Amino acid sequence: MRDELIKKLQELDIIYQNPVNLKNAGMADFYVDIKKAYGDPGALNMMADEVWKRIDQSITSIVAGGYGGLPLATTLSFKHKIHLTLVRDKPKEHGKNNWIDGYIPNEKDKVAIVDDVFTTGGSLKKMIEIVEPTGAEIVGCYVVVKRGDGDISCPLTHILTSEELV
Repeated sequence: MRDELIKKLQELDIIYQNPVNLKNAGMADFYVDIKKAYGDPGALNMMADEVWKRIDQSITSIVAGGYGGLPLATTLSFKHKIHLTLVRDKPKEHGKNNWIDGYIPNEKDKVAIVDDVFTTGGSLKKMIEIVEPTGAEIVGCYVVVKRGDGDISCPLTHILTSEELV
């Protein structure tokens, strides 16, 4: 199924071959647009299935933030009946000023953090920083595409590398 996913992502033309600004303020020669693939239900389902194969099945919650991780996490939560933890980029300025919406994990939980693309690890680091104070055990971080070699404090698992898609 992994080869099928590569073929599908290539058909969807998710690699943008021009210089782009990255979220971390760096520059890259190309952009991996997994969000484009989220618009295709078959591709989203394949990505969720491939991520699920790699996740510790004892988890009690899927954690994600931003447009890159939320569709994937929502799909995993729905398909596998697991709590969904939504991490904000910044706390709400109204209401309870939460960083976390949806299910709030606690020390009894095991969570997996998911995202679309790993470049430097900045997004994952932020989610780890927000989830750690809940006391939940973070079993790992899971991404669809690994394009960089950033350093994060939990095990990182990926389905594909950007080189496989170019």
